[in-house]
Amino acid sequence: MNFQPLTVVVTLLAGLLLAGILGWIRKPRLVVLVPRLFSHSRISDKGQIAEISVMNRGFKTEESIELVLNPSLHYELVGSSSPDADLQKNKLLIPRIGSSDDCSVLLQVENGRFSEQEIVSCLSKETRASITSKLEEVPLTAQQRVAGITLFCITVGIFGGFFLWLDHRKNSRAAEVAKEASRAIRATEDAAGIATQAPPDQQGWHISAIYSNHDLYRMLTTGQIKLEAQNSRVERGVVRIPVLVENRSQKPISVDLSVHGTLPQGELKLDRRRIYDRLLLPNDSLEAALEALVPEELARQTVVVEFFLKTSDGDSLKGSRVVAQQ
Repeated sequence: MNFQPLTVVVTLLAGLLLAGILGWIRKPRLVVLVPRLFSHSRISDKGQIAEISVMNRGFKTEESIELVLNPSLHYELVGSSSPDADLQKNKLLIPRIGSSDDCSVLLQVENGRFSEQEIVSCLSKETRASITSKLEEVPLTAQQRVAGITLFCITVGIFGGFFLWLDHRKNSRAAEVAKEASRAIRATEDAAGIATQAPPDQQGWHISAIYSNHDLYRMLTTGQIKLEAQNSRVERGVVRIPVLVENRSQKPISVDLSVHGTLPQGELKLDRRRIYDRLLLPNDSLEAALEALVPEELARQTVVVEFFLKTSDGDSLKGSRVVAQQ
């Protein structure tokens, strides 16, 4: 099994991100809101009426909620949205508040002016409540957060899927264009007869393209026929060129070899400058030396060696090679 570090890192980051999102959604959120204060009341001319809302914006039910007020003021419970809410001197006790629910109470406050600063604390079994007088500071409920994240994920998924589809379509089109271009190139190469393989080894000989389909050409380029002509030094205006022909094929071959130079070659005997109609049987070889006259006054002399091969079934091959002498 191959170990992929990148996959492990991505999986770990995805797990941490998911855990963070779940923790953010499930985090307890208890809020005390003081939205309104009523300075005039028909119940009493000495105090004011305060509305206090305790909101549970988390997933779990909050229990044993205790709201502690400034003990220097006097409080009386005028009304409540929950029948279980109870006021004991400066403490408002609420047994429980369900998820995304709230409990609102009306208090008559005397012996001073009331504001959110008069709320000392608000605790439940799970958490401590935050206190605010602005409705816009109240966080979303757990259900609203889940709905928001779900909507966000759906939107990202739709846009991500759309862009992936566009990218796939672009890549598919690019691949199709590349295939069409490749087919066009292959068709052009086939029509023009362009070889896609490496050029054949002609052992240093210049051979006309008209022989490219001959069997002897194939045997030469595959090494079944070995043909060498080596350089040698000039002595008294005469150059000796060692030649080697090996027939490693299964066919008898007739061999002609000759040399040509810039000077007339009539002063040399014909058998020194030419090998004519020598038969090489399978696995036979020929070693000889051809001679040619070269101008001694030149610092560099060259001669041309030519060969002509043929078989009994009429196949033939001709080539030449320039041999340079120092």
